[in-house]
Amino acid sequence: MKARKLTPVAAAISMAAGSISPAFANTFALEEVVVTATKRAENIQDVPISVSAFSGNFLENSGMEDLRDLGAIAPNLTITQSSQSVNQRISIRGVGTVGNNAMDPSVAVYVDGAYIARPGAVLGNLKDIEVAEVLRGPQGTLFGRNASMGALNIRTRTPEMDVDSLKVDAGMGDYGAFDTTLVGNKALTGNLVARVVASYAEHDGYGENRYDGSDTVGSRQSESLKAAFLFEPSHTVSALLRLDYQELAGTGSVIEVLPESANGSNLLTLDGLGNLLHGQSAAPDVSGLDHEIYQVHEDKLSDRQWGATLDITWDDAFAGHSVRAVTSYRDWQNDTSEFSVFRLPLDDLRRITAFYSDAFSQEVQLISPQGEKFDYVAGLYYFREDYDIDQGTDLGADFCPLVSLGLGPALGSVCAAGAQTNATFGEFSQQAQSMAGFFQGTYHISDTFSLTAGVRYSEDDKDGSFEVTSNNLVASAALAWLESHPDLRFVDEQVTWLANAKYYLADDIMLYATYSTGYKSGGFNSVAVPRDPATGAGLTAEQRLFDSEEVESYELGVKSTLLEGRMTANATLYRTDVENFQDRSLSDLTFITTNAGELRQQGLELDVRYTPVEALMVSLGYAYLDSEFLAYRSASPLPGQPGTQDLAGSPNRYSPEHQVNLASQWTQALGNTGMDWFVRGEVVWQDDSDVGATTNSNPQTLQDAYAVANLRIGLMSQDARWSVNAFVENVDDEAYCVGMYEQPNGGMFGTVDAVNGTTLIRCVQGDPRTIGIRGTYYFD
Repeated sequence: MKARKLTPVAAAISMAAGSISPAFANTFALEEVVVTATKRAENIQDVPISVSAFSGNFLENSGMEDLRDLGAIAPNLTITQSSQSVNQRISIRGVGTVGNNAMDPSVAVYVDGAYIARPGAVLGNLKDIEVAEVLRGPQGTLFGRNASMGALNIRTRTPEMDVDSLKVDAGMGDYGAFDTTLVGNKALTGNLVARVVASYAEHDGYGENRYDGSDTVGSRQSESLKAAFLFEPSHTVSALLRLDYQELAGTGSVIEVLPESANGSNLLTLDGLGNLLHGQSAAPDVSGLDHEIYQVHEDKLSDRQWGATLDITWDDAFAGHSVRAVTSYRDWQNDTSEFSVFRLPLDDLRRITAFYSDAFSQEVQLISPQGEKFDYVAGLYYFREDYDIDQGTDLGADFCPLVSLGLGPALGSVCAAGAQTNATFGEFSQQAQSMAGFFQGTYHISDTFSLTAGVRYSEDDKDGSFEVTSNNLVASAALAWLESHPDLRFVDEQVTWLANAKYYLADDIMLYATYSTGYKSGGFNSVAVPRDPATGAGLTAEQRLFDSEEVESYELGVKSTLLEGRMTANATLYRTDVENFQDRSLSDLTFITTNAGELRQQGLELDVRYTPVEALMVSLGYAYLDSEFLAYRSASPLPGQPGTQDLAGSPNRYSPEHQVNLASQWTQALGNTGMDWFVRGEVVWQDDSDVGATTNSNPQTLQDAYAVANLRIGLMSQDARWSVNAFVENVDDEAYCVGMYEQPNGGMFGTVDAVNGTTLIRCVQGDPRTIGIRGTYYFD
């Protein structure tokens, strides 16, 4: 069975037709989803890899507003944030990379064919999306930057020729939530068309701070403007220029004390600190996960980025071949301030971090004619990024008195005599280049059987420098020891490859088997560390380096279209082995990246979509994940315990054994009114999972299984003019943690029980129940 021929740009234009149609349109047959996972536009049912794809209509139906929401609908995809908003972790099959350091991501993100180098730069909205693809498994052949566990491939809608239209979308809800989006499409000339998307969103935050009476903990505001220009001078040549600008501001995540981790002893200690320093109770609120905190919380986020992507396609350039060139540039800057780092009702320590990324990429693809006995995709890729992280620490009024309490009045006096502002300052700089050449070809032995092989050669070259300066000796000993490493260097080259067999058991049932490899480049530790008690120094230049991570993956899968197109049922069995697994270990306030041995992630993914009757749509995703470290002898210990531990046989973090995603929508005519009514329900269930920031199998950071249910009901006109709906998200007001971490400097504050290996745990809380309304109107 062969897919119809569509070049990537032509496919985007084909799918965009009707993209200004209402989000809740419903047909009896399932919506066809076209993906570009193989650099060609193909029906998802013809692509022999484990991929989940969601059309823009599906995302709008579900009320998806942010990239993090994708983790609620795609099996084996998790997107979370930690104490810093920029600290975004994107995981596939239980493996991901935290975004606020110099590590390359385990899951690469592409927007309109352009690689986004920093996970923190993916913060933002999901407005005017054509399709969002979740590609599981190592992407070691066709995608620009090798990613060890998978990729998110997001395509925004393409301008439509000969169409003048305007879409207005707005919503509001509790917690001061409000957002609005304008989407305009305008034909400028006979062969030039423009599309503009302008968005604004804000909410007051879900948290309340009982310490100072603030009710804006977690507040956020965003503004974005996107413009796309499609120029088609002929029927074979097209140039698509996309420009975007975005600003974000916020006050950080809601971070509570995990109630079950608090006991009389550590609460008494914290209370004593408060009484000694302020004459008031310092005991945090431990009545439950209720989005109420009792601490200094003056976190601030300021995020700005802009980018440009030029996508030029020449169809039938020679002998039926197409040539495509994708050029992109992105400038991202994020300033994050954390007051207090210890999360106490004390003016203790302030951390101010500035991230800056300046990235350029160029990819050229040669795409052979489709429908031949042998077809292929070949290309060259170049990527360059300058990345800087500047981090300073200011000492609050209570920091030196804390030193006096913990280490003695003499050191407290020395601390007070030193600089309090910019007590320590770390500067990290990295210049990275990556070059690659790739080829992937498919030989169609018959109409039902084909073999695919691909290979990629990649070369990574990184130069870096790291320096810490100090204006306070006591602060340096406790927080960031003096270091100067001006000439860091990392070089690696890798050959990755893929072999795949695809067989059509029947016209609409396809079996496939794949062996593939991938890797994630090594690099540099980008953070300051305290003085090592054993050596009296910080990290050496060698300790600042970590090696590349290498991946082998095996997949067996089936894709089927059943019941005359009313059902698709896809399943994949997989095993992924990760060598030189890059992991971070926590020491007080600092994470250090090392190569941690070998990890195996294996399991089953199931994706079913069904329309049993014309009015009803059902979508089911299920993931089973068996996670195990095959070797990890130097893992971080439990709190307060010495040395390291062997975690062989233990699961990785963020690796729940079972996940279920269920969505269902009923759409029906409302008598003879010219309107339809609809009701949509969604349930996301996740099994027990370790969501701790440190890989140490701490039972305290195990998040129990939980379910989140959403409900949406509304009306829409049958002439595709308007729609309005009301929604409730997290109907049961389920309380859960998207991340946990051990109390910073718990040893100094007396929260650590070294005998039992426990401490006070901080919880980054998930969103509470929210309600709201949304409306859309289309002009033409």
